[in-house]
Amino acid sequence: LSTFLQTGVFPSGFLWGVGTAAFPTEGSWDADGKGESVWDCFTRHTDPSSNSYIQWEEDLESVRYLGVNFYAFSLSWTRIFPDGNAKAHPNPAGVQHYRRLIGKLKELQVEPVVTLFHWDFPQVLQERFGGWLNRTTADVFADYAAFCFQTFGAEVRYWITMHNPFLLAVQGYGTGAHAPGVTGDPADPFIAAHNLLRAHAKAWHVYDKHFRPHQHGKVSITLGSHWVEPLHAQATPTNLELCQKAMEAVIGWFAEPIYGSGDYPESLKASHRGVIPEFSVQERLWMKGTADFFSLAFGRETQRVGQGLARFGQTVKLDLRSILVWVQQTYGDPQVLVAESGWFSDASVGVEDTVAIYLMKRFIMQVMQAVSVDAVRVFGYTAWSLLDGFEWNHGYSMRTGLFYIDFSKPERHRVPKTSAHFYRRLVKDNGFPAENTPRIEGRFPCDFQFGVSESVLQVREEEKHSVC
Repeated sequence: LSTFLQTGVFPSGFLWGVGTAAFPTEGSWDADGKGESVWDCFTRHTDPSSNSYIQWEEDLESVRYLGVNFYAFSLSWTRIFPDGNAKAHPNPAGVQHYRRLIGKLKELQVEPVVTLFHWDFPQVLQERFGGWLNRTTADVFADYAAFCFQTFGAEVRYWITMHNPFLLAVQGYGTGAHAPGVTGDPADPFIAAHNLLRAHAKAWHVYDKHFRPHQHGKVSITLGSHWVEPLHAQATPTNLELCQKAMEAVIGWFAEPIYGSGDYPESLKASHRGVIPEFSVQERLWMKGTADFFSLAFGRETQRVGQGLARFGQTVKLDLRSILVWVQQTYGDPQVLVAESGWFSDASVGVEDTVAIYLMKRFIMQVMQAVSVDAVRVFGYTAWSLLDGFEWNHGYSMRTGLFYIDFSKPERHRVPKTSAHFYRRLVKDNGFPAENTPRIEGRFPCDFQFGVSESVLQVREEEKHSVC
């Protein structure tokens, strides 16, 4: 019966939010002294994108329209330190921009949830150190984190050190699909991941020792995940073990050192022996517990890569509830923030984004089931994203925003989509009251094709091995 729960409200005090990242939305890639990031170099993207560096007040009007409790956004490292070196003088224009943004959010009584690093690594440091393949980078990141805590921390209760490091390690240092586009050495993704984890832990310890006593904030890291289960319900012991290993190879890769044993999952170490770096006993103790809550990303990119990890007898499913329960049972029932949840529409889709609404309702309903039926301690949900933007390596070929932007026009007006109206009502009602469940209205595109499949994410056989 619980599987078919379709109405209900979230607990009092549940937090609703919306999020963006700096690179896809800010534009102004070299304005006011900003330095070049690896994504600026990788895409050679000089378009204003959503123009959020200039039109940030319009962004906040969009946030205000939704009625959310918090706004999650990332800082551009190179807007604050053009060469990435936090021991140098900061860029005053960049610092002032984020001070204004945070200050205005507080005026609007919207909590800022600030991510230090969402993939846009300084190009200077990439060239100087080799990016995340160099252990020194973790120390540089800790210096950058300390500056941000010192400068903005009095107004920030929730910090995220980095967003979905799994994708950066695998796509940035493995397949080359993401910046910085490093390929060739099978050990590189594991080295990058190791240094990303070290950087996160260093930043957490900096906050815990020097800033928590007087700022009283919380720090976490956003980890992305897919969900894998046996194909056609063939829950044999072998298939279940393979599914567990598939989860450990994605979210467990980063979660186990932080929320579990302080070390990598045994299955990951066994399958990549001699390639994956090792933590010393002292490092395990230092790494374990370096997060104040569990921050989870559930989006299209991790699902797509996860499909490539699924083996015979497995299928990847859009099941946020099962991931939340898995986190609860695996890592000791932590408090959980859903820090990214959303899907995408084709670039041609306008303001009537019916498919996006359907998936949003599905994901939020799954969170409700996890909270009300499974007693998972989810305290907040982040709709992703606020605005259409330049979507990383996909560019303008897809849309992810609740607000539509016509990129052919310089004004970059923010126009609420049907999904924005839907989410606004849902936030106001704190869920889906039985007497007032929001209706989903809209039309599919004329060329939309309906079908049926075992999984929303199934791909053609010839594509399965080209993803990861």
